[in-house]
Amino acid sequence: MNLKIKDLKSLLRIHHWFKNILIFAVPFFAGQLLQPKILGTTLLAFISFSLAASAMYIFNDLMDVELDRQHPSKKHRLLAQGKVTKGEGVKLAVSLTIPSLLLAFFLPRKFLFILILYIAFSSIYSLGLKKVILLDIFLVAIGYLLRVLAGEGATGIPASSWLLITVFLMALLISLGKRRVELSTLGLEASNHRPTLTNYSLDFLDQALLLTSASALITYVLYTVERGQGLAFTAIPAIYGILRYLQLLREDKGSDPIKTFFKDPHLLISGAILLGAIFVRIYL
Repeated sequence: MNLKIKDLKSLLRIHHWFKNILIFAVPFFAGQLLQPKILGTTLLAFISFSLAASAMYIFNDLMDVELDRQHPSKKHRLLAQGKVTKGEGVKLAVSLTIPSLLLAFFLPRKFLFILILYIAFSSIYSLGLKKVILLDIFLVAIGYLLRVLAGEGATGIPASSWLLITVFLMALLISLGKRRVELSTLGLEASNHRPTLTNYSLDFLDQALLLTSASALITYVLYTVERGQGLAFTAIPAIYGILRYLQLLREDKGSDPIKTFFKDPHLLISGAILLGAIFVRIYL
């Protein structure tokens, strides 16, 4: 296997490592992220988790090779094109998982447990549970939640229940949004690429998106009120960002949430204002 850097980044889904910044959430909101020991520990956890995540992306691609070959954009993935054989994909996934687990041994055992739990959940998702309606989006959302818990496990800083619920609901929102775009753009061919789309409808997904987004905003506001420090006002850019995301979904954008976030100036600026405001209130 002789891959270019660009191809390797695509196979490992490097841009999806952005999701793993959730590992920094607990120490960040606790006001302890800038402590050298905490920062170093969290960075190590981030690297360990990112390696495992890339291994799981490859494993998922291995399970979806035939479906991906029929998809308008996923057919360009290396495994779907045959540029990387299944055997090479398995070797690469294992070669990423081993160092991920080795790094985890230098962190608290709770982090190692959560990392193994993430690998287990991702594996059973790829092996078949992603074909079960509702369970597919819930398992994806749990993956985001485990990232936050990984930060708690690595640093020993307890996570707020409100923060955990907010992250879970936001992850659910993203998962629902992705399926809405797929169903809307692929039409009658949607179920050929993701079997659960047969059981979803645009009407149901739109209602679920509204319910989930409203719930996420309520839990975030409750969390900021509980924390104090004037954080409640950070709900303003949060509301703007969610409304903008819902608008993009109506325009059939958002099939890749990470790319959508960085390409859309509204999401990028509202996200920067949100994080900046939180940083100022907690650290300055």
